[in-house]
Amino acid sequence: MVKKIFATVLCCLLAGGAWAHDFSLTVASGQTLYFNILESAASVEVTYPNHDSYPVNGWDGYTRPVGNLRIPSSVVYNGVTYSVTTVGQLAFYGCTGLTSVVMGEGITVLGNSAFNGCTALTTAVIPSSIDTIGLRAFGECNQLAHVWCNKSTLPNASAYMFYNISLDGRTLHVPAQALSLYSAAAPWSGFGTILGDGPMVALSLLSNDVLRGSVSGGGSFVVGSVTDISALPNEGYSFICWNDGDTQNPRQLTLYGNMSLTAMFFPVPRDTVEVHDTVVMYDTVVLYDTASVALHRLQVFSSQASLGAGVGTTEVPEGTAVEICALPLGGSCFTAWNDGSTENPRRVTVTDDMSFTAFFEQLSIVSPEAAGWRVHTEGREVVVMGANGMKIAVYDVEGRLVAAETRQGATGQTRRLRVPTAGVYVVRVGETGAVKVTVE
Repeated sequence: MVKKIFATVLCCLLAGGAWAHDFSLTVASGQTLYFNILESAASVEVTYPNHDSYPVNGWDGYTRPVGNLRIPSSVVYNGVTYSVTTVGQLAFYGCTGLTSVVMGEGITVLGNSAFNGCTALTTAVIPSSIDTIGLRAFGECNQLAHVWCNKSTLPNASAYMFYNISLDGRTLHVPAQALSLYSAAAPWSGFGTILGDGPMVALSLLSNDVLRGSVSGGGSFVVGSVTDISALPNEGYSFICWNDGDTQNPRQLTLYGNMSLTAMFFPVPRDTVEVHDTVVMYDTVVLYDTASVALHRLQVFSSQASLGAGVGTTEVPEGTAVEICALPLGGSCFTAWNDGSTENPRRVTVTDDMSFTAFFEQLSIVSPEAAGWRVHTEGREVVVMGANGMKIAVYDVEGRLVAAETRQGATGQTRRLRVPTAGVYVVRVGETGAVKVTVE
């Protein structure tokens, strides 16, 4: 009897009244996507939002994604990072406003009818990690003109993945070394034109703090592509520059190889709001007599503008706490403030007219091979080999020292330093120089 009752309840849940997703997030390309946590608990699939209308109208009652969609390689929810490994069955069924889709590296499964009926879709980029592509994955996508499949071996693809599409006059782009494989195998061989474009390049865009701002424009592109990227500050913050020192926003890039950029966001003073003798600046509330309030000038300088910038110059009421930052540019690192403090970013309380100067040191970004040591990353670890007796220091793009080790090691011994988050780092090894690495 218990089993029978449980089965009845389960059938009711499947028929309606249950969510189809575990959580939702707005991704960098601006759309809200829905995710299910998979059994591995470390990965998720992209799904449709509404279980009530399963199986063909899972977006009823929700805003369907439109425009250029970039499905990320990973997402963070409630402080947990999940790998995106699957685009689920019917995930974007009938999303007629989608015009292009780029799927992030790490996605291995594209489910049945995942993009079926996306009638405005013109471009699709399938990552090199793909293993399985299901029935009608791009069925009835009649505007589909270009498909990039970056896998250098043939994925396990349904013969009907392009159901009800005439592939004559459409172009398939594949790695150059796999051109003969795709040309001889269905359904790929049905394309009117098959090009060996060489490998796609990846543009990775990061924010120095996701609570301060987001970025848009990353993804996979054909070598030589021209694309626009944007840094989008949240309220209370401003975009200062990209970590390579460029201040353009939006910014146009021509991609000749894999590239990673980080947008630098920092707090700015809010407009002064007076409510019953109270002024609000940043997140600090300062009580003062509005008739006699003293404003003080805080200035933040750089010792050498070509090496870095001082961020935080402002005019604020006495007693206001302000965050200042030393921002290294072009292969330099922050060493100290003029008062000896090495804290960066740094919060100071303005008590008078004040000034701070950030000092920077130029790092010689060298070839590790020439220096005799090697650096690579494994997960959240920076791995250094061959740095016998050398001090190792790891700086983030804001110039903060995030990891260091002075241990003497035997020649060739592996040294491992863990960094706090994904991002771009400068690894300094002894006095011989430094190298930039990207931690995914």
